[in-house]
Amino acid sequence: MAIEKMALVNIVGNVEDLDAALNQCCTDGCFHIESAVHTTSDTGFALLNEANPYSAPLKKLLDVAADLEIRLAYHDFSELDIPNDRLAATVDELEAKTHSLTEKKAELHKQIFDFEQAILQIRHLQGSPVDFDTLFSCKEVKTRFGRLPVDSYKKLSYYNNKTFFFFDFDHNDDYYWGFYIAPAVKISVIDDIFAALFFERIRVPDYAHGTPETAIQDITESLEQAKKQLSDCEAELKKQSDSQSEKINMLFSKLKSLDDTFDMRKYVAVYNNHFYLNGFIPKRESERFEKSFSGIRSISCIVKPQDADPSLKPPVKLHNGWFSRPFQFFVEMYGLPSYTDIDPTPLVAVTYTVLFGMMFGDLGQGIVIALIGWFLSKFKKMNFGKILTRIGISSAVFGTLYGSVFGFEDLLTPLYQKLFGLADKPIDVMESINPILFVSIGIGVFLILLTIVINIVMGIRHKNYERAFFGSNGLAGLIFYASVAAAVVLMFSGINVLNPVFIIVCIVLPLLLMFLREPLSKLCKMKKNIKPEEGIGGFIVQNFFELFEFVLSYITNTMSFLRIGGFILSHAGMMAVIMTLSHSLGAVGSPIMLVLGNLFVMGMEGLIVGIQVLRLEFYEIFSRFYEGDGKPFVASKIDYSVEKQS
Repeated sequence: MAIEKMALVNIVGNVEDLDAALNQCCTDGCFHIESAVHTTSDTGFALLNEANPYSAPLKKLLDVAADLEIRLAYHDFSELDIPNDRLAATVDELEAKTHSLTEKKAELHKQIFDFEQAILQIRHLQGSPVDFDTLFSCKEVKTRFGRLPVDSYKKLSYYNNKTFFFFDFDHNDDYYWGFYIAPAVKISVIDDIFAALFFERIRVPDYAHGTPETAIQDITESLEQAKKQLSDCEAELKKQSDSQSEKINMLFSKLKSLDDTFDMRKYVAVYNNHFYLNGFIPKRESERFEKSFSGIRSISCIVKPQDADPSLKPPVKLHNGWFSRPFQFFVEMYGLPSYTDIDPTPLVAVTYTVLFGMMFGDLGQGIVIALIGWFLSKFKKMNFGKILTRIGISSAVFGTLYGSVFGFEDLLTPLYQKLFGLADKPIDVMESINPILFVSIGIGVFLILLTIVINIVMGIRHKNYERAFFGSNGLAGLIFYASVAAAVVLMFSGINVLNPVFIIVCIVLPLLLMFLREPLSKLCKMKKNIKPEEGIGGFIVQNFFELFEFVLSYITNTMSFLRIGGFILSHAGMMAVIMTLSHSLGAVGSPIMLVLGNLFVMGMEGLIVGIQVLRLEFYEIFSRFYEGDGKPFVASKIDYSVEKQS
């Protein structure tokens, strides 16, 4: 249960060396920066509040790179001989070189699109003897080109008394293409009529001249010219991209470094010409981190104990072995432990692996899950794959004990008989229903007792006496729950320990301590006023119902572990159904049913079991001792990754 030990670092120096100090913090990759705001009230220091001068040039550079289709990545910029105060001007020069070309490219794309759409629309007007120039030059009449649905075309006869003419010259099963002519003074009324008939107007561009055939020919020539110009423009952009790619990546790397480190200035306090910076580092990195600042002339780096400044809460960095490390994913889902708490990752790793294996025990399916996990972790670099590998192996181990291989329950029996001299497999699930359920309850009792002990330890460590001794998950709760569990086990063994002394000492007294936990906790803290704020009556009513809830939660939490046995039996039952269906099919259908059935069980039940085990972890185990209110350790670094660009 390892939480990385931290050390507090104070860094002081002259303001002119601030950028070098921040850059060194990022380079080391182990510095968690904290705000120096708590120093401003009584020391004269004030937080820096400056506009970042590198954000705008960086954004411009990203746009330039996108226009030139340059893939940005880190590039060593030590040879980039451009002063910081000239970076913005350099980016402006690059932008100016590409801006006219990119604008021209965008304009040509629009022209090409417009030409293509115009040709597409005017093509439907071919066959018409009209001349666009003649029609559009008329002042007394107006012309509208477009298409009319077939059903609407049939309704034109209803408007014979209206002052318009409709001429069609192309049609298919859905539309008639043509145009209508109406007096200019009546055009708005006629437009409304055709709108009601769902007439879809075709806008003939003003660069279309002559007949439709002539217009298409002219526009096609313009389209080819625009495509050639676009090709030339793209070639010029490609030339610039090839020649400027290295320089732009160097500029990007330097600007990103300056931008990220400048953003860290908001955590820095300054006074006159001096700055003050603090944060946390892993304790084992203290000596190396301190030495890394020796080359910066004015910097003083002081390493202190993590609790040297009570106003700062140390961040949490989990440090686990190879087996437990993947299960940090589940712990982080719930919330990190605080710095002074216990890391539950090893407990989660062991319990999750064992419980999943018990509930999903099958040698063949376990091996398949382990192989899938190995593939995901090896080739897809997925941390979840490592969890699958561990629980798959656990499933295979328990499947070996159950004698189950892809649902074949007797496949391993000869092996047990020859190698171990057993008459049958070690555990016959369907013949051991009661023992499996009793073992499930036993596991639950053990885990609840274990988590109560952990909670007592944490309560003592934090000097929280109510939590450690008098709460439902404290010493009183431990004695009560362990006594009741022991009494039940002994009663099933024929031994009755429920005598008056046992009842008073092991049941009544712990319940009384839980009932009086608040005043007793105040007494332990040497407080004089232990009288309840809500009054005696309110105290009795409130604590009576809370005590009842405590007792009820012991029962429900224990019974919740019956799901372990339930899923053991459920898995065996589902595979029995698959095998029955397989036997009922022919030689061809049987193997197919076996494969599909196993895939279905691994997919559906495997997911359900995984969720149910996680539920046990969060609700039945974590809830007794774990708060998950820790602050994550975030190392300061320069992020050279770039979002996907269009």
